[in-house]
Amino acid sequence: MKNLSKSFLALAAFLAFAHLGKAQTVNSGAWMLGGSAGLDISKYKEADESSTTILVFPTAGYFIADNLAVGLEAGLVSSSFDGESSTNFSVGPFVRYYVGSPVFIQANALFDLSEGGGTTFGGSVGYTHFLNNGLAIEPALYFQSYNAEGDFGDYTSFGLSIGFQGFLGKN
Repeated sequence: MKNLSKSFLALAAFLAFAHLGKAQTVNSGAWMLGGSAGLDISKYKEADESSTTILVFPTAGYFIADNLAVGLEAGLVSSSFDGESSTNFSVGPFVRYYVGSPVFIQANALFDLSEGGGTTFGGSVGYTHFLNNGLAIEPALYFQSYNAEGDFGDYTSFGLSIGFQGFLGKN
């Protein structure tokens, strides 16, 4: 819980200063290509244990309206727990909305392609810092809920991710 507090405070401070940057709108018809990476700490209900996970999520999205994107997200997740490790691949849709440029909210669903895989539903709140008109750095605080059969069953996770996005066709 201490790590969540630190992550939340860091993101809150970052977002508090977001208004100091130049507000930019992403127009309808633009494309967003990039991804994010994060370090995750998970608490398993069934095993009363925790694990460390490295996450990489490439994304591709299309702005169907100003500041509203829909797209596809892939996931590569490498976890270690009790001396064992695993790697899972997943894919699914996402929706992103800029609530007050440059602050966004995003929701996603990921479907694990591994044998016996489950479904992840998640969301995030982040900040898009445009380095120029087409490239941005995006820190975000995220939450995920994973539902699956198997040794660990259902679990939830939270963390802070850092992403890079390229924007094509953005005004």
